[in-house]
Amino acid sequence: MLRHSLKAFVCVGALSAAAPALAADLLPPGPPPPPPLPVEVVDNSGSCFYARVDVGGSFHERPSVYKNAVGAGGGFAGGGAEDAEGESIEDTAFFEGGVGCQLTSNMRVEVTGGYRLKQSLRDSYGSLDAELQSYTAFANVYYDITNYAGWTPYLGGGIGVALHTIRDVAMPVASSSGEEVDFAWNIQAGLSYDISSHAKLDFGYRLTDLGKAKSGGPVPFFVDDLMTHEFRVGLRYHFGG
Repeated sequence: MLRHSLKAFVCVGALSAAAPALAADLLPPGPPPPPPLPVEVVDNSGSCFYARVDVGGSFHERPSVYKNAVGAGGGFAGGGAEDAEGESIEDTAFFEGGVGCQLTSNMRVEVTGGYRLKQSLRDSYGSLDAELQSYTAFANVYYDITNYAGWTPYLGGGIGVALHTIRDVAMPVASSSGEEVDFAWNIQAGLSYDISSHAKLDFGYRLTDLGKAKSGGPVPFFVDDLMTHEFRVGLRYHFGG
């Protein structure tokens, strides 16, 4: 009797152990496991920095020129100061270079330095005859709107300083060469094109206020409202791609 009970116990145990395997064989196969999620690899080895060079044309609006300005502190008023008639500044070319950083896909900042070629400063009656030369330094910020098929329109602006040198003064006779540093600002709009993953061709327009200039001599003259419309083409090279 005991022997029969042991045989029954062994059979039940064997069947219990084999049941999961039998059930697994009888059930249909389940769906395959999902593929592993892709791991995004972020390359932090690139640089945000870029360098730029530009050349362009500078087209002046009519300035305001004050002659015989010998008032207190060399200001415009007093001492018989008078406005010039028909004053104008010759259009000229400029060269500029700078470095910047692409902070995000839309925002970038840069600093630039520029040099404007010598310009003739005249009036309608020959009572003003001199040459003006200007240097600029700007800190600019830009918003790159979007990139479409390699083209990126942008808006920007900046503040800085302008160094003006007046020289070769023939008229007025009581004036001579002089220098003046003044606050300057600009607003910009442009379009860049991706030549490669690093290089961009840049076409831009800039409205620039260069402040004022002042001659030397016992009776200096002042040139105010140095507002220019500037068109430029340049190359930007992004080191980080």
